[in-house]
Amino acid sequence: MDSPAQLAHRLRTSVGRLVRATRSVDRMSPTVGAVLDLLGRHGAMTVADLAACRGVRHQSMAVSVEELLANGYVERRPHPVDGRKKLVDVTALGREALEAESSRREGALAEAIAGTLERQEFAELARGLDLIDVLVESLGDTRGGDLAGQVLSGSW
Repeated sequence: MDSPAQLAHRLRTSVGRLVRATRSVDRMSPTVGAVLDLLGRHGAMTVADLAACRGVRHQSMAVSVEELLANGYVERRPHPVDGRKKLVDVTALGREALEAESSRREGALAEAIAGTLERQEFAELARGLDLIDVLVESLGDTRGGDLAGQVLSGSW
């Protein structure tokens, strides 16, 4: 029987492999997807706030935002309190692109489940996912609440 440390290693490794495998169907870069996901989940932010949340330099985030602007995935608007700043927010086109990426990933995963697992294994997988949810709760899910000081990668 595996120890908790061995299970932790296997879980982290398997989840990482699963994420990389599902990203194989992506059409946008991981950085672009992560920024869109962050804006979609937490609302409009300045480039500086986006950079802090992603743990990257301001200049790097500015390049990513320019790419998103050029594709019509985000827009800039005046900051409601500080006129010197601009907020970056996801557009309807950006939400559609992010949803399409998510649908492609889920579709690829659903095909793999249907084509690889036996029917009785579906219940085992569902139980494993329930246990993963319990672990996430015990670790403290960082999705909600104040973003100050958090480096977020989103589910992207």
